[in-house]
Amino acid sequence: MKNGLYPFFWQHGEEHAILSEYMDKIAESGMKGVCIEARPHPDFVGDQWWSDLDLILAKAKENEMKVWILDDSHFPTGYANGKVKECYPQYLKKYLDMRRYDVQGPMRQMRIDLKLLKGRPWDKPDPEQKILKVYMAKRSSRYTEQGDPINAETLIDITECMDMEKRLLTLDVEDGAWSIFILYLTGKGGEEATKDYLNPLIKEATQVLIDEVYEPHYAHYKDDFGTLIEGFFSDEPRFGNEKGTEARIGSDMVLPWREGLEKELGFDAKYLPLLWVNANGAEAEIRYRYMDLITKLYRDNFTNVLSDWCHTHGVMYLGHTIEDNGAHARLGYGTGHYFRGQETMDYAGIDVIGGQIVPGMNYHHDAFNTGGSNGEFYHYALAKLASSAAHLDPLKNGNSMCEAFGAYGWNEGLKMMKWIADHLIVRGINHIVPHAFDPKKFPDFDCPPHFYAHGMNPQFRYFSTFSNYVNRLMELFRDGTHPAKVGVLYPAEQEWGGEYMPIEKPARALTEHQISFDIISLDYLAGAELQEKQYIINGQNFEVLIVPYSTFLPQQGKELLSQLEQSGVRVIYLEKEIYNFDVQKELGQYQAVKFTNAYPELAVGEYMKDNVYCLMLFNENIGNTINTELTISDGNAVYRYDAFANTLTEVSQKSQLILQPYESVVFLQGEESQVKVIAEELEAVFAEGFDRGSGKKSFGTDDRMEDRTDLLPEKWKVTFADSCSYPEFIETVPTEKLDLISNITGFENKSGTVRYEGTTQLEKKDIERSIWLDLGNAYETVEVFVNGKSAGVRICKPYRFELTGLLKEGENRLAIEVTNTLGTQMRDAISHYLPIEPFGVEGMVHLYIEKYMGK
Repeated sequence: MKNGLYPFFWQHGEEHAILSEYMDKIAESGMKGVCIEARPHPDFVGDQWWSDLDLILAKAKENEMKVWILDDSHFPTGYANGKVKECYPQYLKKYLDMRRYDVQGPMRQMRIDLKLLKGRPWDKPDPEQKILKVYMAKRSSRYTEQGDPINAETLIDITECMDMEKRLLTLDVEDGAWSIFILYLTGKGGEEATKDYLNPLIKEATQVLIDEVYEPHYAHYKDDFGTLIEGFFSDEPRFGNEKGTEARIGSDMVLPWREGLEKELGFDAKYLPLLWVNANGAEAEIRYRYMDLITKLYRDNFTNVLSDWCHTHGVMYLGHTIEDNGAHARLGYGTGHYFRGQETMDYAGIDVIGGQIVPGMNYHHDAFNTGGSNGEFYHYALAKLASSAAHLDPLKNGNSMCEAFGAYGWNEGLKMMKWIADHLIVRGINHIVPHAFDPKKFPDFDCPPHFYAHGMNPQFRYFSTFSNYVNRLMELFRDGTHPAKVGVLYPAEQEWGGEYMPIEKPARALTEHQISFDIISLDYLAGAELQEKQYIINGQNFEVLIVPYSTFLPQQGKELLSQLEQSGVRVIYLEKEIYNFDVQKELGQYQAVKFTNAYPELAVGEYMKDNVYCLMLFNENIGNTINTELTISDGNAVYRYDAFANTLTEVSQKSQLILQPYESVVFLQGEESQVKVIAEELEAVFAEGFDRGSGKKSFGTDDRMEDRTDLLPEKWKVTFADSCSYPEFIETVPTEKLDLISNITGFENKSGTVRYEGTTQLEKKDIERSIWLDLGNAYETVEVFVNGKSAGVRICKPYRFELTGLLKEGENRLAIEVTNTLGTQMRDAISHYLPIEPFGVEGMVHLYIEKYMGK
């Protein structure tokens, strides 16, 4: 089975003994890869860096791990270790800005002093500002209207009226209300955090990053390239012309630029003011053409330059841009177009950090990241952007990646991490970069949680349970094909030109109806092969294209949609309100599963692997159990795969589906020999178990089981151990109940493990039957021991343990250990965005025994 986990391993110049320990711990956690990140390192690409990297690579070989390397001295990528500012200022980011003067005519020989184009009245003029052009146009109305629109037909070039040396504009103004626009070049006004970054529109600027970072690594480790070192990782490169996610073209901000760009735009330069100014709709085409050009230039002069170097040197080019809250189609934090921004990367990348995806919160909510979290976008569109690119871009070979779990705070534990991982995998993500292993002295308040934390993280000993589970699931969703028949048009171009429907709106409607889909850009559509009633992209056959509502669509898009319709493809144009779209009526035939009742929070992932149909179902609701009849289409045998136990159990095609909150299940359908091939890849075993032939039933309702909770101990010995003292439980908890302890005085802020111990008497006829312990709910990771032997680990619901085979006639010792997160103890600024959960067993607790069938 391939490893799909490459956690960040932060480097600050720690002692080699610590780095060695951490590499061993990462391997121990079940993660067989690592992504090395300077955060920052005091001697990046210097002697100490190479010394540290020598050790890390040696440990990686020892532990049979693979390595990715983050490609700059600190994130976001593009700083080039400071070399651009230091040696190549001509390659620093450049912007186009505009100053608007509104004037009233008539007036002969009107003069305007343009020494100060930007800033407060008391600021000094900036001599580095270079005036490019000066234009004038008539206002479209003498009334106050939003945006103060102009009449585009009246735009004229008045640059010749400008005395550049004196910065003085002199002209005759006719009667009426006019606006004068001064277009000028500047290096200022962009995002402060990336002001010293390279200009991604200039190929030579990107070469500085290669020369400063990539080439030195190759010089030191070329023999390991393509084997031990698999690739370089770019983290959040961007245009950076504005801070934040709301930098939509047309906003008041500087715009990415390079020398001579006005000659490449494909429209008369006199229309440049329309990049900021409204002109009764004339601005739509201008803004589209600008965005269309610079997103391609970003791809060609930044991403493509780095990927070409990597491929020439036998490694992959990896990473992600910023997609947050719609930034994927905007400037600022974004690259203007998600698919173009990562087009030549080997994996389609995204990230989920800072409370962007919180279980159950599929709406806008407060969070650590800028602007809070648009939960609707993060829940329904984010992962689909990456998985769609992975499916449709031949370069990616189906590979997608998500940096996840960082900056959630210490309240995030394995339960939430499992929920987030399931959320990503069911949507098609098949590699994860966990954020992060931090060797800095504990506590370090840099974007926790930290997975080992020098032994302070009480859940660390269970990380291998999480890692093995996630790796197995991701293996199922690699090296195959996505069988979606429905595509949704990526609305970047629509947003650039006018009013539009965000991609998350149709994505949510389809997800809530269990319909598989991919997000398809116009670029992908332009390369599609058209056949009768279908279009084919990278071998994937689609029958439907959903077009989100918009007031603008470029001519190319109109022509492509017309061609689809002429081929008999069903093109659905959505109205302004998504609620007017009857998904069940229009697309019900494409549902992966059908139920009598609606389950909008049941997420479905479909995949074809080695001629086996893989169906993943995930209950994303955090409070309600799904209990319904499930029918999988007629055909080959069906097997339910338990990724925790790594077992396959044959089930009937019609069975009862019961998924508790946080729970997921995978069904495999195919010929037995084909399923066995997948089982061998997963190292899974076939089980003749409780589920054979009848599907899964609740113990509380199954007539083969009886509730014998009366056999459980009446009193429990309750003790506590923190992560440093475990497994020595030296602190007694003043209770004899199998219950929460976080409401007991002195234990409100405890982080560690609570242990409940008791004894039970069983007869011979009891231990000869199937016996299960169901703890109901707990907070949060649970391990049960029977007579000193582990009955397993559960990191989320269902907290159900099979005790069969571990019990004996007579007295039996039961021990239940519940481990919480450091969030109970650590109350830092980031951690407060998630609530502090209780600690211990909540219940209801039941013991189920197979009914005695003897005389």
